[in-house]
Amino acid sequence: MESRLTALNHDLQELGSIPNLSSEFLENYSKLIATINALKEQNEAYLKESSLSKERSEADADLKRSTEDILLDLEGKINNKMRKFNNILYPDIRKAPQINLRAYNSYSFYTPDDDGTGTKFKGMILFDLAILYLTNSLLLSNISYQVTEALLTLYDRAKSLNTQVFLAFDKASSYAIEANQLLSESTVLRLSSNGNELYGISWNKGENSYEV
Repeated sequence: MESRLTALNHDLQELGSIPNLSSEFLENYSKLIATINALKEQNEAYLKESSLSKERSEADADLKRSTEDILLDLEGKINNKMRKFNNILYPDIRKAPQINLRAYNSYSFYTPDDDGTGTKFKGMILFDLAILYLTNSLLLSNISYQVTEALLTLYDRAKSLNTQVFLAFDKASSYAIEANQLLSESTVLRLSSNGNELYGISWNKGENSYEV
């Protein structure tokens, strides 16, 4: 610092038109400059933090809106499907069960103006059917063969837990011999077209089939 102040004094003396400044004055001036620079850095940090805080708030708001839109879309699809199923069950129009998705971790499920036990159980079944019909992605079909074969082994070990596991599986020939052997040993029901459908007929054919 002393050498810097000395150099500044020397420069000022050479200017001639500017009176000599004391070392104390230059030292104070240098401190002021340092303080100003520190304040500028703090201000920039504050502005940056404020900007990040604003961006975070905007992102949170976007996430909330997106979540609400997704939940509203799911709610509409599920309720529409349950209403179609409910109309099939009764020749006269009756109120169908409804689900309200208030948030990602909050919901209500009820049948308007009917809280009977039978109605509640029917609602649960219709909800289960709605999810079945609306779920397009198949879990195992999107997992690699190797991982699926390992999962089959884990399912097979679950027998020791005295717990039943039901697994719908197709394209068994694409998997290894060990996996096919496990499937063959555990198969309870095998379905196929041309007379090997459940109950012997294909329900999606004919004039009386329902479109749901």
